[in-house]
Amino acid sequence: MNLQVTNLSKSFYYSPVFQSFSLKIESGEKIGLSGPNGSGKTTLLKMISGIMSIDSGEIRIGENDVNSDDPDPRKNLYYLGHSVGLYPSLTGHENLAFISGLYGKTSRNISDILIKVKLGSVQDKLVKFYSQGMLQRLKLATAIILDPDILLLDEPLAGLDVDGIKLFESVIVEWNELRKTMIIVSHDSDWLRTNTDRIIELKQC
Repeated sequence: MNLQVTNLSKSFYYSPVFQSFSLKIESGEKIGLSGPNGSGKTTLLKMISGIMSIDSGEIRIGENDVNSDDPDPRKNLYYLGHSVGLYPSLTGHENLAFISGLYGKTSRNISDILIKVKLGSVQDKLVKFYSQGMLQRLKLATAIILDPDILLLDEPLAGLDVDGIKLFESVIVEWNELRKTMIIVSHDSDWLRTNTDRIIELKQC
């Protein structure tokens, strides 16, 4: 599914982050997003996902406008951000069961997905006792179970060890074969050059 941003502007307390910013991503493309802190990488993903409002401009997913009043265009999109977005008092398995039920994905085999992301042995452990790397793997499992057409991945390598990074790379290969559209934010420019189709570098206004 293609994604288009046209003449996007956003300011915080009269300080501009984006001014007439435009971007077009074709269906199935993997885009790397880089830039210094404060250049708007996370802000851009949040605006595309509809979590954050825009000041002006247009964001389109396929043929549909994205805006805060209509959630339908965002149904095939998933934002994997910095915040965990999981329930610490539930186990890993219970978190995925809740999320899959919420999105009508109950036909997916949760245990198999947790095994896939190397969390099978701790799937019955409360999430509040997970390490940062384990939480990152559980967020990846959430993206797998929801199976969206567009993935917005904000520093998905954070907290992952070498094996975790290899696991993530294998998953994005699978997503690429399924023609999923991806925007991946990372400070690791070498990794982006190896694992994405092209890189867009944001600069501070």
